[in-house]
Amino acid sequence: MHAMNIRRRWMLRAAGAAFGSLSPWWPGLAWGQAGDLSSREASLAGWRRRIRQILERKRLPIIDVEATYVAGRTNIAYMIDQMNELEVAQIAFAPANAATSQQALDLHREYPEYFIPTSNSGEFPRWWNDPIAFLAGVRRELTTGQYYLMGEHEFRHYPSPEQVAAGQTVRDITIPLDGPAGEALFRLSEDTGLVFQLHYEIEDRLLPALETMLARYPKARLIWCHTAMVRYPQRASSYTPDYVRGLLERFGGLHFDLAIPDPAHVYKPSGERDSTLFSNGRLDGRWQAVIERHPDRFLAASDYRPPVEQQYRDNILRQRTLILDVLSEPSRHQVAYGNAWRLLTGERWTA
Repeated sequence: MHAMNIRRRWMLRAAGAAFGSLSPWWPGLAWGQAGDLSSREASLAGWRRRIRQILERKRLPIIDVEATYVAGRTNIAYMIDQMNELEVAQIAFAPANAATSQQALDLHREYPEYFIPTSNSGEFPRWWNDPIAFLAGVRRELTTGQYYLMGEHEFRHYPSPEQVAAGQTVRDITIPLDGPAGEALFRLSEDTGLVFQLHYEIEDRLLPALETMLARYPKARLIWCHTAMVRYPQRASSYTPDYVRGLLERFGGLHFDLAIPDPAHVYKPSGERDSTLFSNGRLDGRWQAVIERHPDRFLAASDYRPPVEQQYRDNILRQRTLILDVLSEPSRHQVAYGNAWRLLTGERWTA
């Protein structure tokens, strides 16, 4: 299924004005081949066209920056139907369980307006067992200039809820962020200008290493996944809205995505509600104040993966109703798609 070609009726000019003019640099372009420029321009034109079509319907587009693609398990036809219904403009699908990131390019080639080429996701054994070799392969792929984002990399990861339900502990992962793998990843971001996604469970003992790396690599750009998802509160007493605000003010390359569970969700191993972004079923006022103060540093995301594919609709609607709908007009446009556009393309969104 391809995007519908509809007549342009109106433009939501206020949203475009909020994002300013074009940035003078493009992430990763210096690494690409000269012949890739026309392909890049065609990709951006297709994404821009689909975003504008959604805006013309007086709806808020979403660019979903955190999603995992598994060949043979991800139902692409179903996902495109969901994207059309939910006005998700693009998904950054990071392949998992794949030898290379080629599947992301293949998806983009078949559905160019829907999917953003994203490098392999560090969510499977090839990453856990040898992260240095994994990143060496990603570095080679990024030299083509065909990728716009690096996938999620797990440095501290608790078993996901579906793995807990299945009695699996294989993804209880710890890789030192300030060790060789972290050094290689932060350096890769600095070298290429590309953003990487970081899965790093919130624990007091882990925060100093993160701050060390952010200070050591000030030009690195990252999206720390799952804002305020605290699965063991007793391990994270220092993580507060004020702490996050301080990080944002100290480290310009740090961003957060908002892929988090339902406000009532309980992480069974701890017995605690892990969506601390919310209070009494609503966006907590302290967190809302942080987002409104730094609206250029938060991004919409679903945390899609095949085992929870049928929850995609609920996840996106939760983003809309509990977060985006309560933000100011300029902020919701930045968080929903404007920040992703800037990080992925190096351009500020303009109408």
